[in-house]
Amino acid sequence: MKIITLVASLLLLVTTFQAKADDPKAEPKKVVLVTGSASGIGKATCQLLTSKGYIVYGGDIQTERNKYLDSLGGHSLILDVTNEEQIKAAVDKIIQEQGRIDVLYNNAGFGIMGTAEETTSEDAHKLMEVNVFGYTRMIQAVLPHMRQQKSGRIINTTSMGGKIYFPLASWYHASKHALEGWLDVLRLEVKDFGIDVVIIEPGFINTNFYNVSGAYGQKYAQHTAYGHLFEPIMKTPLPKSSEPIVIANVVEKAITQKHPRTRYVRGKNAKMLIWMRRTLGDKMYDRIVMSQVK
Repeated sequence: MKIITLVASLLLLVTTFQAKADDPKAEPKKVVLVTGSASGIGKATCQLLTSKGYIVYGGDIQTERNKYLDSLGGHSLILDVTNEEQIKAAVDKIIQEQGRIDVLYNNAGFGIMGTAEETTSEDAHKLMEVNVFGYTRMIQAVLPHMRQQKSGRIINTTSMGGKIYFPLASWYHASKHALEGWLDVLRLEVKDFGIDVVIIEPGFINTNFYNVSGAYGQKYAQHTAYGHLFEPIMKTPLPKSSEPIVIANVVEKAITQKHPRTRYVRGKNAKMLIWMRRTLGDKMYDRIVMSQVK
């Protein structure tokens, strides 16, 4: 008798779940737009979200590498976050096909290894165009739709580098510090429209970031007055890092939580280094950092 009752309960549970899945009034799948989706954190996030049933659009300048998303049931987009026409085309396509954008995950970005003095204005402008204005352009493109919906969630990869600093990364840190300040103000301004702004501050993550910044390091180390910094830093093995899925899981958490945190700090050494910077003060932090490059 107990077995029959158990089987009946399981059948009822399955029927209930199926009814909810078939119910036209059930909450629709969230529509998510991810930038920098061809590799690293962006790719891991797209893979996770598509596996969970989200409607995922991923944009990147690496168009061929980004096509994996189509095979997963997502939608790959040609998207350079410095190109306003491509941004508009991407947002218009999503609105035309889905009627809404529930989540923007700003993730595209890169770093430069070079000194504050010797990094060219051209390279610095290129970095700021992607790391800061790329984010603001994307946000400005989706906000009218989110305001009309009276809902939305804007999730952003900044970095522990928005709270701390290392030598040879002045412009990268400048971009992340600037972005954090801009997003803090945005959060206040869009709150009354039912829109949440979330910041994710990753630590060391195993992505192509270090290869790109290292290539700039090779360039700037050729003729420099700062060889005493370049030499030990470029010879130091890459730090132990967390895998991108660590951040992808945080993105999903920020999407699903009814009241998401303002900031999530995740990834290798992020919490420790931010704590050191906040607690020990400038001079002690400077001494600890420089002790590792001499």
